[in-house]
Amino acid sequence: MNAFHGWNDVSQSLENSFSSSLDTCQQSTLPIAAIKIHDLGEKFVLKVRIYDIHFLKLNLKITPETVLIQGQPTEAMVVEGYFRPRGFESLILLPHPVQPETGKAQILPDGLTIELAKELKVQPSKVLIQLPTASLSDY
Repeated sequence: MNAFHGWNDVSQSLENSFSSSLDTCQQSTLPIAAIKIHDLGEKFVLKVRIYDIHFLKLNLKITPETVLIQGQPTEAMVVEGYFRPRGFESLILLPHPVQPETGKAQILPDGLTIELAKELKVQPSKVLIQLPTASLSDY
């Protein structure tokens, strides 16, 4: 084996590893660029900036504590033989419980706006802490 064969093997190996890491990078990119939560007293407004929103099918799942955004690419995003994007999920934790059935979503050119009414009848949690008894001589 001469030096050129060795260099060819190394070059091929580097090219394969670079192209596989590039494919991984392209397929793992999340389209969500930013999430802002605005507290408006009795409700929250979430503004979610999503790249290429017009190429996605979106699904929202709202619980009292979270908003789950799921997206699947449409066929318009697929470039046959080169790029097949995957779906994504983004879980947003809310700072206060909400009433999921009141959720209103609106798709905008650059993202999604979700309006949620706060659950105002939240009972504070009761925590019982038992402390060991100490005598005055311990101080």
